[in-house]
Amino acid sequence: MRHCFNFKLYLFIALFHQFASYATPVADTTFVLTDTTLIYRLDTYVDVLMDSSNTMSLEQVIDPVIQQRFHPAKDLAFGYTRSSVWLRLKMKSPIKLTQWYLEIPAPYLEYVDFYQRKGDGTWQHATAGYYRKQSEKIISHTGHVVPLLFDAKSENTIFIRIDGKSPKTFPLHVLGKERFHEKVRIEDIGYGVFYGILIVMMFYNLLLYLTLKEINYLLYIFTILCTIIIFLSATGYGGKFLWPENPSLNFYAGRMSMGVLTIVFTIFTIRFLEVKQHSKIMYYTLVPLIPLGIVANILVATDVVSSAGNNLITLGTILFMITGVVCRIKGNKTANFFIAAWTFYFVGGLLLTLRNSGVFEFNFWTTHFVEIGGALETIIIAFALGDQYRRFKKEKEDAQLMALKVQQEATEQLEIKVMVRTEQLSKAYEELHSTLEKNQQQTEIIENKNAELDTFFHRIAHDLRGPISSLLGLSFLAKIDIKDPIALDYINKQYQQVERLNQIISGLINLTKLSHDNLRKQKIDFHKMIDGCIASFESLPNYDKVSFNKHIQPDIDFHSEWTLLNAIMQNLIENAIKYSNENTPYVNIRVTDHQDHILLAVEDNGQGIPDHHQPKIFEMFFRATSNATGSGLGLYILKRSVDRLHGSVELKSKVGVGSVFTVKLPRLSGPE
Repeated sequence: MRHCFNFKLYLFIALFHQFASYATPVADTTFVLTDTTLIYRLDTYVDVLMDSSNTMSLEQVIDPVIQQRFHPAKDLAFGYTRSSVWLRLKMKSPIKLTQWYLEIPAPYLEYVDFYQRKGDGTWQHATAGYYRKQSEKIISHTGHVVPLLFDAKSENTIFIRIDGKSPKTFPLHVLGKERFHEKVRIEDIGYGVFYGILIVMMFYNLLLYLTLKEINYLLYIFTILCTIIIFLSATGYGGKFLWPENPSLNFYAGRMSMGVLTIVFTIFTIRFLEVKQHSKIMYYTLVPLIPLGIVANILVATDVVSSAGNNLITLGTILFMITGVVCRIKGNKTANFFIAAWTFYFVGGLLLTLRNSGVFEFNFWTTHFVEIGGALETIIIAFALGDQYRRFKKEKEDAQLMALKVQQEATEQLEIKVMVRTEQLSKAYEELHSTLEKNQQQTEIIENKNAELDTFFHRIAHDLRGPISSLLGLSFLAKIDIKDPIALDYINKQYQQVERLNQIISGLINLTKLSHDNLRKQKIDFHKMIDGCIASFESLPNYDKVSFNKHIQPDIDFHSEWTLLNAIMQNLIENAIKYSNENTPYVNIRVTDHQDHILLAVEDNGQGIPDHHQPKIFEMFFRATSNATGSGLGLYILKRSVDRLHGSVELKSKVGVGSVFTVKLPRLSGPE
């Protein structure tokens, strides 16, 4: 810990010494370089020419007429001007064999061109800039550096052209070679510490995410990664070390990462501060930042608005701070860390913006406080996540202790209740056992009575069938012999009522068979069965008009109780004939074989059954209309038969269109 502290102290003293050792000269015709240990800042020693046309060349600038337009610079803070800036600087170095460097430590300047007069009178052109490859520069550097050339008189005249859309606010340094390399080392160490902090925090949060599986840590990892990319782009270290020959990445990597950072940090803020619970207004204010981040990246990628990412991150920073304040007022204590973190970041960004605009001068704090704020923001948010986790953990432990206490109390109460309930159940069991014995005796009595009733019912039905058959025969003979219309009408009405009574008796006999007959399986010939059913209804009205269409799958190997299956087919076909269409009636009969069952489908184009009657059609004695001539037992017997064969029946019907009955019967197991 002591070594780490000494290193940080040394780094701060070195940076402060570097900042304090700037030597600012007084304006004169030619500046004399005498001390190689100093960093000369020549901002006020430069002559300036503004080229609003952005077209002037060196040949035009060195023209005597144009030379007269140069004027001494008060400072080098030109802000967001679109004009090209020409600088003229004259220097003299009486110290022989000393290498001097001219440095512009502003990585964001897009195009920088240096022109120096060589000993033979020609001009040397050196390039630098944010959009220039490192291989095109004389000295690979995060800023813009060129070695100074001195003639035989140890004098130098240099012209510098600065162009682009970025803010043209920068210092101008001249320093000796050793002092330059010392300055580079200190800057590299400082930025190494900065990026090291971000990388360590990124992997620290990655470890927490892998351990806790909390999505907030993953979101924060992405925010740190975006921050690293943005600063790599802005400080020039990305262009120097990561993509030296692709300077366009300086622009796109940094600017587009701002849109991604806004999106990810918006989601993080909403989750981390539980914004929706504390302030619906701030929640619905933050949410639009997500689609705006996508729009900003599109504008940057298409170069429509290259500053869209910067503008969005500025807006987002303000909204994040306001959200933190609102959530803290609403009682979220974690927001304290959040507010502190974004305050540092906001102050650093504000200083940088005001410096670029020319309000503040170019110095250590206005240049590097944004990095300091970014590092502090990353560390504080990480602490906030840790604090939130500790708080949640404590709340969880308290809740677990409370739950354990409640569980213990509940267990004790439950044990008491179990003892009481056990005694009650013992008594109830004894009473239930006694009741079951009585119920069993009563059940046996009821079953015996039902058997006697069924036997009596079966005999009565058979006894009634004889006289009813005689009445039907007599009515048939009477209709042949009687010619009087009125009497014949009475005979027909009598015949209809007796036939209805005969159907009821037949249905009742079939019902007794359903309850008592054992199932006897045999192979079913569906052609023979269906033809027999159709032929049995020749006496029904409208029979001659009905068109019967059979679709029976060949080679069906199906065994079942013939009587029950025949009853099912008879009732389906009879129902279709009775309620068929008066004009062009048809009955479609389809039998299809499946692996473990068969399907019987009977379709007609008759009257159809209203929706409100469909749930009741399988009830005993139910008739959907008062005009129905049946007994109300046909579909009831059908349903009982299907149930006895362990099948199912489905109805699809529409009034005025017709009905489709589909019966599904499984293959019965057991001996035939």
